Amino acid sequence: MSLPNKKYSVIYCDPPWKYKRMVWNEGAPGSGSAELHYNTMTLEELKALDVKSIAAKKCCLFMWTSGPQVDVAVELGTSWGFKFKTVAFVWEKQRPMCGHYTMSTCEYVLVFTRGSIPKPRDSRNQRQFLSQKRTDRHSEKPHEIRERIDKIFSSEHHEKIELFARHITPGWDVWGNDPALVV
Repeated sequence: MSLPNKKYSVIYCDPPWKYKRMVWNEGAPGSGSAELHYNTMTLEELKALDVKSIAAKKCCLFMWTSGPQVDVAVELGTSWGFKFKTVAFVWEKQRPMCGHYTMSTCEYVLVFTRGSIPKPRDSRNQRQFLSQKRTDRHSEKPHEIRERIDKIFSSEHHEKIELFARHITPGWDVWGNDPALVV
């Protein structure tokens, strides 16, 4: 499936990372290895995607990752032609998972840029932290994060795409191979 032939100033993605198989709470809704719920990709497969071809000269990339994958996410964003800037959002899932060092309750959205930050920026007061209970659908992210990005970069001024989308959202193009795209 090829990427669109269009340029975007905002790219939002939750890469389908291929993790080592982990089962913390087998049988519970949304638990188990990602491969049990959707198609995953290796880092090399993700790097092979020509995301640079859809990025405008001034573009922000917002990428989901977990704590153990931060370095891999930075490597991926860099391979796509972006420069890592900071952690844009932190989602506290209100449901702890066993971690190797601490109880893992957060996921992160890293922000990268290609060129400078797209203009105009609409809102500059979006909060970084979101505490919202996770759903039972494996790896489903809170819509609130996309809504916050929308407030920073409105559809009136910016072309936006969600890669590996699981939902169709007004004002956003979507790309992915999830057969269960939800409107």
